[in-house]
Amino acid sequence: MDQEKIGKFILNLRKQQNLTQKEFADKLNVTAQAVSKWENGRGLPDIEILQKISSEFHINIDNILTATNPKKKKNIKMIVIMIVVIVLLALSIYLFLRPSSYNFTDIKSTNEQFNVKGVAVYSSDQNSIYISNIEYLEGEEEEKYVGMECILYESHNNLEEKVSQCGSIKKEQDPKTLSELLKETEFKVQNFTCTNSSIKNSKLYIDINLRDTNDNIITYKVPLQLTGTCN
Repeated sequence: MDQEKIGKFILNLRKQQNLTQKEFADKLNVTAQAVSKWENGRGLPDIEILQKISSEFHINIDNILTATNPKKKKNIKMIVIMIVVIVLLALSIYLFLRPSSYNFTDIKSTNEQFNVKGVAVYSSDQNSIYISNIEYLEGEEEEKYVGMECILYESHNNLEEKVSQCGSIKKEQDPKTLSELLKETEFKVQNFTCTNSSIKNSKLYIDINLRDTNDNIITYKVPLQLTGTCN
Protein backbone atom coordinates (compact mmCIF):
# COMPACT_ATOMS: atom_id res chain seq x y z
CA MET A 1 0.00 0.00 0.00
CA ASP A 2 1.60 3.25 -1.20
CA GLN A 3 0.63 6.23 0.96
CA GLU A 4 1.91 8.79 -1.58
CA LYS A 5 -0.16 7.23 -4.38
CA ILE A 6 -3.25 7.27 -2.16
CA GLY A 7 -2.56 10.95 -1.45
CA LYS A 8 -2.36 11.70 -5.19
CA PHE A 9 -5.59 9.75 -5.72
CA ILE A 10 -7.38 11.93 -3.14
CA LEU A 11 -5.86 15.08 -4.71
CA ASN A 12 -7.09 14.09 -8.22
CA LEU A 13 -10.50 13.17 -6.83
CA ARG A 14 -10.85 16.61 -5.21
CA LYS A 15 -9.78 18.38 -8.40
CA GLN A 16 -12.19 16.30 -10.50
CA GLN A 17 -14.97 17.55 -8.24
CA ASN A 18 -13.73 21.17 -8.62
CA LEU A 19 -13.44 21.52 -4.86
CA THR A 20 -10.96 23.49 -2.79
CA GLN A 21 -9.26 21.74 0.11
CA LYS A 22 -11.62 23.52 2.51
CA GLU A 23 -14.73 22.55 0.51
CA PHE A 24 -13.53 18.96 0.32
CA ALA A 25 -12.77 18.98 4.05
CA ASP A 26 -16.20 20.41 4.92
CA LYS A 27 -17.92 17.52 3.13
CA LEU A 28 -16.00 15.08 5.34
CA ASN A 29 -16.20 17.15 8.56
CA VAL A 30 -12.41 17.41 8.83
CA THR A 31 -9.93 20.29 8.60
CA ALA A 32 -8.30 21.56 5.43
CA GLN A 33 -4.96 20.82 7.13
CA ALA A 34 -5.92 17.15 7.35
CA VAL A 35 -6.75 17.07 3.62
CA SER A 36 -3.42 18.74 2.82
CA LYS A 37 -1.60 16.13 4.92
CA TRP A 38 -3.29 13.26 3.04
CA GLU A 39 -2.62 14.77 -0.37
CA ASN A 40 1.06 15.20 0.44
CA GLY A 41 1.42 11.58 1.51
CA ARG A 42 2.00 12.43 5.18
CA GLY A 43 -1.00 10.61 6.59
CA LEU A 44 -4.05 8.51 5.81
CA PRO A 45 -7.73 9.06 6.57
CA ASP A 46 -9.03 6.75 9.29
CA ILE A 47 -11.68 4.14 8.49
CA GLU A 48 -14.61 6.47 9.28
CA ILE A 49 -13.32 9.11 6.84
CA LEU A 50 -12.56 6.47 4.18
CA GLN A 51 -16.18 5.34 4.41
CA LYS A 52 -17.35 8.97 4.05
CA ILE A 53 -15.19 9.45 0.95
CA SER A 54 -16.52 6.20 -0.51
CA SER A 55 -20.15 7.20 0.17
CA GLU A 56 -19.83 10.88 -0.80
CA PHE A 57 -18.04 10.28 -4.12
CA HIS A 58 -19.35 6.78 -4.97
CA ILE A 59 -15.92 5.15 -4.96
CA ASN A 60 -15.08 1.67 -3.72
CA ILE A 61 -12.74 1.75 -0.71
CA ASP A 62 -10.51 -0.79 -2.50
CA ASN A 63 -9.99 1.76 -5.29
CA ILE A 64 -8.93 4.40 -2.75
CA LEU A 65 -6.46 2.10 -0.98
CA THR A 66 -4.96 0.81 -4.24
CA ALA A 67 -5.12 4.29 -5.85
CA THR A 68 -6.68 2.95 -9.04
CA ASN A 69 -9.71 3.87 -11.12
CA PRO A 70 -11.98 1.36 -12.88
CA LYS A 71 -10.86 0.73 -16.47
CA LYS A 72 -13.11 1.81 -19.31
CA LYS A 73 -14.05 -0.84 -21.84
CA LYS A 74 -13.83 -0.04 -25.53
CA ASN A 75 -16.71 -0.79 -27.86
CA ILE A 76 -15.24 -2.62 -30.88
CA LYS A 77 -17.56 -5.34 -32.16
CA MET A 78 -20.94 -6.57 -31.07
CA ILE A 79 -19.66 -9.96 -29.99
CA VAL A 80 -16.95 -8.34 -27.87
CA ILE A 81 -19.52 -6.06 -26.26
CA MET A 82 -21.70 -9.04 -25.36
CA ILE A 83 -18.78 -10.90 -23.81
CA VAL A 84 -17.73 -7.83 -21.82
CA VAL A 85 -21.27 -7.30 -20.52
CA ILE A 86 -21.49 -10.92 -19.39
CA VAL A 87 -18.09 -10.78 -17.70
CA LEU A 88 -18.86 -7.48 -15.97
CA LEU A 89 -22.21 -8.76 -14.77
CA ALA A 90 -20.62 -11.89 -13.31
CA LEU A 91 -17.85 -9.82 -11.72
CA SER A 92 -20.36 -7.37 -10.21
CA ILE A 93 -22.29 -10.22 -8.62
CA TYR A 94 -19.06 -11.68 -7.25
CA LEU A 95 -17.87 -8.35 -5.82
CA PHE A 96 -21.29 -7.71 -4.29
CA LEU A 97 -21.42 -11.08 -2.55
CA ARG A 98 -17.81 -11.51 -1.48
CA PRO A 99 -16.38 -9.80 1.63
CA SER A 100 -14.08 -6.81 1.19
CA SER A 101 -10.41 -7.57 0.50
CA TYR A 102 -9.39 -5.26 3.33
CA ASN A 103 -10.43 -5.02 6.95
CA PHE A 104 -9.93 -2.05 9.23
CA THR A 105 -9.79 -1.22 12.88
CA ASP A 106 -9.26 2.18 14.50
CA ILE A 107 -6.29 2.67 16.81
CA LYS A 108 -6.91 4.78 19.91
CA SER A 109 -5.22 5.47 23.24
CA THR A 110 -6.47 4.29 26.63
CA ASN A 111 -4.22 6.84 28.35
CA GLU A 112 -6.28 9.93 29.26
CA GLN A 113 -3.22 12.18 28.82
CA PHE A 114 -2.92 11.38 25.12
CA ASN A 115 -5.20 11.28 22.11
CA VAL A 116 -3.98 8.85 19.46
CA LYS A 117 -5.52 8.57 16.01
CA GLY A 118 -4.61 5.77 13.64
CA VAL A 119 -5.83 2.80 11.67
CA ALA A 120 -4.77 -0.82 11.20
CA VAL A 121 -5.39 -2.26 7.75
CA TYR A 122 -5.26 -6.02 7.41
CA SER A 123 -6.02 -8.83 5.01
CA SER A 124 -5.30 -12.54 4.82
CA ASP A 125 -1.66 -11.95 3.88
CA GLN A 126 -0.66 -8.50 5.15
CA ASN A 127 -1.00 -6.21 8.19
CA SER A 128 -0.28 -2.48 8.15
CA ILE A 129 -0.35 0.12 10.91
CA TYR A 130 -0.70 3.89 10.39
CA ILE A 131 -0.58 6.29 13.34
CA SER A 132 -0.62 9.86 12.07
CA ASN A 133 -1.71 11.85 15.11
CA ILE A 134 -0.53 11.77 18.73
CA GLU A 135 -1.79 14.66 20.85
CA TYR A 136 -0.79 15.55 24.41
CA LEU A 137 -3.93 16.66 26.26
CA GLU A 138 -2.33 18.37 29.27
CA GLY A 139 -0.24 20.92 27.43
CA GLU A 140 -1.27 24.26 28.91
CA GLU A 141 2.05 24.93 30.67
CA GLU A 142 4.49 22.49 29.12
CA GLU A 143 8.15 22.00 29.84
CA LYS A 144 10.61 21.91 26.98
CA TYR A 145 12.73 18.98 25.92
CA VAL A 146 15.88 18.60 23.83
CA GLY A 147 15.26 15.04 22.67
CA MET A 148 12.38 12.61 22.20
CA GLU A 149 12.01 9.07 20.89
CA CYS A 150 8.71 7.26 20.39
CA ILE A 151 8.81 3.47 20.22
CA LEU A 152 5.88 1.29 19.18
CA TYR A 153 5.86 -2.07 20.97
CA GLU A 154 3.79 -5.23 20.82
CA SER A 155 3.42 -7.19 24.05
CA HIS A 156 2.77 -10.94 24.02
CA ASN A 157 3.12 -13.48 26.85
CA ASN A 158 5.12 -10.98 28.94
CA LEU A 159 7.51 -10.43 26.04
CA GLU A 160 7.91 -7.06 24.35
CA GLU A 161 8.80 -6.74 20.68
CA LYS A 162 9.83 -3.45 19.12
CA VAL A 163 7.69 -2.74 16.06
CA SER A 164 8.82 0.73 14.97
CA GLN A 165 10.64 3.81 16.25
CA CYS A 166 10.80 7.49 15.39
CA GLY A 167 12.82 10.34 16.86
CA SER A 168 15.95 10.31 19.02
CA ILE A 169 16.54 10.74 22.74
CA LYS A 170 19.96 12.25 22.02
CA LYS A 171 20.51 15.88 22.95
CA GLU A 172 20.59 17.27 19.44
CA GLN A 173 17.87 19.87 18.93
CA ASP A 174 16.49 23.16 20.17
CA PRO A 175 14.16 22.78 23.17
CA LYS A 176 10.55 22.08 22.22
CA THR A 177 7.40 21.20 24.12
CA LEU A 178 5.99 17.69 24.04
CA SER A 179 3.06 18.90 21.92
CA GLU A 180 5.45 20.38 19.36
CA LEU A 181 7.54 17.21 19.20
CA LEU A 182 4.49 14.97 18.80
CA LYS A 183 3.38 16.95 15.74
CA GLU A 184 6.46 15.56 13.98
CA THR A 185 5.74 11.97 15.06
CA GLU A 186 3.99 9.27 13.07
CA PHE A 187 4.26 5.53 12.53
CA LYS A 188 4.00 3.74 9.18
CA VAL A 189 4.39 -0.02 9.47
CA GLN A 190 3.73 -1.62 6.08
CA ASN A 191 4.35 -5.28 6.94
CA PHE A 192 3.54 -5.91 10.58
CA THR A 193 3.99 -9.53 11.68
CA CYS A 194 1.84 -9.77 14.79
CA THR A 195 2.43 -12.56 17.28
CA ASN A 196 -1.31 -13.09 17.81
CA SER A 197 -3.62 -14.90 15.44
CA SER A 198 -5.19 -11.57 14.46
CA ILE A 199 -3.97 -8.00 14.56
CA LYS A 200 -7.20 -7.14 16.40
CA ASN A 201 -5.92 -9.11 19.39
CA SER A 202 -2.49 -7.46 19.43
CA LYS A 203 -1.49 -5.59 22.58
CA LEU A 204 0.25 -2.46 21.35
CA TYR A 205 1.64 0.50 23.24
CA ILE A 206 3.90 3.49 22.64
CA ASP A 207 6.80 4.46 24.90
CA ILE A 208 7.53 8.19 24.75
CA ASN A 209 10.99 8.93 26.15
CA LEU A 210 11.98 12.57 26.68
CA ARG A 211 15.24 14.27 27.63
CA ASP A 212 14.74 17.60 29.43
CA THR A 213 17.12 20.56 29.54
CA ASN A 214 18.66 19.19 32.77
CA ASP A 215 19.47 15.87 31.05
CA ASN A 216 16.75 13.99 32.95
CA ILE A 217 14.77 11.24 31.18
CA ILE A 218 10.96 11.28 31.45
CA THR A 219 8.89 8.38 30.10
CA TYR A 220 5.21 8.07 29.22
CA LYS A 221 3.64 4.71 28.41
CA VAL A 222 0.62 4.99 26.11
CA PRO A 223 -1.41 1.75 25.76
CA LEU A 224 -3.31 1.43 22.49
CA GLN A 225 -6.71 -0.08 21.80
CA LEU A 226 -7.84 -1.48 18.45
CA THR A 227 -11.54 -0.82 18.06
CA GLY A 228 -14.28 -0.16 15.51
CA THR A 229 -13.67 -3.11 13.24
CA CYS A 230 -15.21 -2.77 9.79
CA ASN A 231 -15.30 -5.72 7.37
